[in-house]
Parts: sequence; structure tokens; C-alpha cells
Amino acid sequence: MNDRNVIFMKDLKKAQRKAWMREKVQVAKDFISDNKEVLVIAIPALIGLGKMVTKSINKTVNLRKEEHLKNEYCYDRSLGHYWELRRKLTNKEWLEIDERKKNGEKLSDILNSLRVLK
Repeated sequence: MNDRNVIFMKDLKKAQRKAWMREKVQVAKDFISDNKEVLVIAIPALIGLGKMVTKSINKTVNLRKEEHLKNEYCYDRSLGHYWELRRKLTNKEWLEIDERKKNGEKLSDILNSLRVLK
């Protein structure tokens, strides 16, 4: 095929897409004009439902992010810094960290000696 045929085919496909789109828009307009009474009730209900679903999804996503941060990072209040961990710390390790922090050791040194820093 030469360049002229390729350009013609592209223009033809573009025209077909435009015609298809115009047809779908017209069908939507006809549906809206024929069903105004139903849409007046359905649209606010759908918006409310969409808000509830969005809120629920956001809450779940934020909870997962918070769990990931809690399991994969350890916050050092003295430095205001998060330390990235290789794995989730066990309860025994947390107790050891608390004891050693009370004795005056820095969190970075404790985590480094436990070999949990990434």
C-alpha cells in the first residue's frame, strides 16, 4: 500500500469513529428525554451510592497503607525518622527495643544490632 491509501484508510476510520460516537450521543439524548421522571430519582441515589462506595474503598486503602507502614517501618521519635525494616518485628523484639531504649540506647543502634534494618 502506498502513503495515499494509508492516509485514506486513517481518514475513513476516523470518520467511522465520529459517526459511531454521534450515534451513541443521540441514543443517550433520546433515552434522557424519554425517561426524565426516572432519572430525577435515580441520579441522586446513584451519586449517594457512589459516595458511599468511594468512602469505603478509601477507608480500606488507608487502613492497608497504615498496616504496611506499621509492619515495614519503625518510627524514631528522637530523630523524627522512619527506619525501613526487612520484616515485621516480633513481640519479643519490640519488648527488647523498649528495654534498651529505656537504658538510653538509640533506636538506630538497637535495630542495627537486631539485624532488621534494610
